[in-house]
Amino acid sequence: MTRKTMLEAARRLPRSPIYGIGVCRAGEGFIDYEIGWADLERDVVWAHEQLVAAGISADDHVLITTPNHEGPWLSPVIRALRQIGATYTPAETYNWDSARFLSVLARMPITVAIGLCAETLGSVKAQNPDLAAVFEKVRVIWARPDAHAELVAANVDSTLMAFLGPALALARPDAPEVLRVDGAEWDVHDKDGHLVVSATAARTARIVDVPTGLSGQVRTAGDTILVEF
Repeated sequence: MTRKTMLEAARRLPRSPIYGIGVCRAGEGFIDYEIGWADLERDVVWAHEQLVAAGISADDHVLITTPNHEGPWLSPVIRALRQIGATYTPAETYNWDSARFLSVLARMPITVAIGLCAETLGSVKAQNPDLAAVFEKVRVIWARPDAHAELVAANVDSTLMAFLGPALALARPDAPEVLRVDGAEWDVHDKDGHLVVSATAARTARIVDVPTGLSGQVRTAGDTILVEF
């Protein structure tokens, strides 16, 4: 049996009615929500658009830090990287994996980093405080809010990314502080001074006013929601 025959056999099996179930924080608790196959396909299209707009190409080698449970947000990004033809290397977000993160960064021609978090950055900084030197050869860094703020303070170019409830938000290098959300899939608005997220009718899951724990300004540009903290 080869990989090809295994894939052919797998394709003949009945497919699950949904791609998977996501779990996201909602205030003090968590919610489970369904992700349909059509939801995933549209999320991949959107992620592909954001990566291409940021200049990511088949020539790039991407270091992406994400644990498995973040699949609902970052699986579309990984699938989009495959479509683009970029090479990618995964690492975990936890501090115990920072040695691997640094090893990959030092030994491979990494040009893009996605998902950098404060825990990873803290461990990296403990080993090498000169963050500008650590990321000297990385052209684009998508960092989560805490890590983004620390990189900016260290004069390292960083582009913001965030999870707004179940929605992935990515800025672009030409506007690194302005998060972009797919407005065809999600609605983001202010409620009592805090941002909440709802699913549009396009989504399989019926999600209404999930609190993000964040405050910010929201505006729209066509089908894109723009968020600034």
